[in-house]
Amino acid sequence: MAIPEALTRTLNIASNTVVREAKDWLPASAKGQWSSRFKANESSSGQSFSPSTAGQTTSSAHSTASLPRFNPPRILSQYDNHDDDEPQSPSKSRPRSTYSRLQADIMIPRRNVTLSQKLAAALVGVWFVIFFVKIFRDTGPQVDFDPLRNEIHNNKAIVSPTNANIYYVGRWSRNKAQGSATGLLVSTYFPGTYFDVRFTGTSLSIHLGNLDDPVTMTVRIDNSNTYEILPYGREVVSLASSLPDGEHEARVLFSGARRTDIEALYVDKGESLLPYVDKQHPKRRIVEVFQDTYNSSHPDVLSWSYLLGNKFDVDRVLISGNDMCMSNCPNDIMALDKFYFLGSLSAARGMPKYWYFEEYRPSLMILDLGVATKRLMDKKIMYRLLLPQDASKVYSEAYMNFIRQIRKKVHKRVPILVLRPFDGSLETESLQVVQTLRQQGDKNVHWIDTTSWATGALDDEATKQEKRASFLSLHACPFLRPRDECQFLYPFEGKLEI
Repeated sequence: MAIPEALTRTLNIASNTVVREAKDWLPASAKGQWSSRFKANESSSGQSFSPSTAGQTTSSAHSTASLPRFNPPRILSQYDNHDDDEPQSPSKSRPRSTYSRLQADIMIPRRNVTLSQKLAAALVGVWFVIFFVKIFRDTGPQVDFDPLRNEIHNNKAIVSPTNANIYYVGRWSRNKAQGSATGLLVSTYFPGTYFDVRFTGTSLSIHLGNLDDPVTMTVRIDNSNTYEILPYGREVVSLASSLPDGEHEARVLFSGARRTDIEALYVDKGESLLPYVDKQHPKRRIVEVFQDTYNSSHPDVLSWSYLLGNKFDVDRVLISGNDMCMSNCPNDIMALDKFYFLGSLSAARGMPKYWYFEEYRPSLMILDLGVATKRLMDKKIMYRLLLPQDASKVYSEAYMNFIRQIRKKVHKRVPILVLRPFDGSLETESLQVVQTLRQQGDKNVHWIDTTSWATGALDDEATKQEKRASFLSLHACPFLRPRDECQFLYPFEGKLEI
């Protein structure tokens, strides 16, 4: 047998073997096409495959013609839409070998995944992550940073912060809170607010929330012992302990924090709170003080506004802005004419949450405004493009519009005392506001001249606050007490009304 004939037979036997094995790996859609081509190759002549030479014998030509011709099948149109002689596109090039074609058609089938299937798979993955995180967190070691909490929970009776016997003074909000000690939460965003409570037993504790903001609590027990407590991030704080068994009264005042949350109160087991307002304890009058600055370094119980309330046994509601100007403030500073009507400091930075003014009605309103605006003017932050006389006119008009809003929206007949700022800031403009409003018919707006009220350099801060409260009580008495109890006020009426 000649070498070319042996080589040809070997190649044909190998090609037939590859074709038969490849038929088993093809999908059903390609088997018919492959079989028809394979049968056609078997019945066709082998001359096109075998090289014809002039020196071949008849026997060798006959044996060569009986061999099938190997013709690889074309790839399906879904992988190659081009002819054999057409140049291939780089983005749609067909596989380079039969094995690549089989791999693309069989081993890696194409699937169309819908958007809903992708979202479902993502949700399942997120659910598994949350599930495992919860398992590992619940099974991890729990560190109790507040050892008093377990003792309180085991040995004390819990009282909801919305209990009707808790007498809140100031702007407080009541909300449901998942995860709190009682499922409820009473919050305040204004420093200087407080609550009064009467209880039986020997101890009183409080459960605080929002421990991120530092808070200082001033506690007064039975109108005698007054002391400050710094929680230092504790949840449960003991306000009083080892008291004589019986009825007690407590006042808790909060200062320093931008927000204070109360989750619960705790008393001795078997004890309870007593009604704070009854025939023997009638509801007190309220003095509302609105300031544009707040001195956080000075104890609030020693401020002139708190001392004024104590002199007449009335409640003081303090609404204090943090260096806010009157109106149209620059640099995202909150304006006082908007801040007064809000129920929280956070509402000034987000969606407004207006205060519900039916919560209380003040008997007297005191405005101590102008210091913060004067500071901004001195720093060239406000009215820097205006002449001094024009800036004064703009401030006076904004102050008058603010009082007009109060009259129109909330307090139509409540007496308003406009204080001359203690440092004299914008005193002329404040006086002009009162004169204009009184000329327009609002006789319940009064100017209080605070000149020489504890402005001496030798007076310490506590003495200044006490003097201011004493002087101001002379002017506030007719609005908080019967006229016959304020006989000593008559010589000062010239400064009360213009």
